[in-house]
Amino acid sequence: MPDPLALLTTHWREEAQMLRRRGAEAQACVLEQCAEELEGALRESDLEALTLEQAAEESGYSYSALQKMVARDELENVGEKHKPRVRRGDLPRKARRTAHGDDDPDLAGMILAHRH
Repeated sequence: MPDPLALLTTHWREEAQMLRRRGAEAQACVLEQCAEELEGALRESDLEALTLEQAAEESGYSYSALQKMVARDELENVGEKHKPRVRRGDLPRKARRTAHGDDDPDLAGMILAHRH
């Protein structure tokens, strides 16, 4: 499933193109700047090194499952040998069920996960 925040930056860029075609150059520039800022924040968030406890909370995988992934080199350890850390953007994500038990994506949870 595409990242809703990445989709938002694409939408803003498309809106900027439309505004520019209609002569609203200043407004188009503002939207493009917003898209650039959001993309930068998302890149920074993805590169943040998390402890395995933090990674477990965000990914839905257990601490021990993540620890095994690091040991098998399925997840890169960007920390120290006995103090592993993993990048947020490298984390596998477990599908989460909604309160009704259906398989609809938890969009709010995905957006909030990017706000750390």
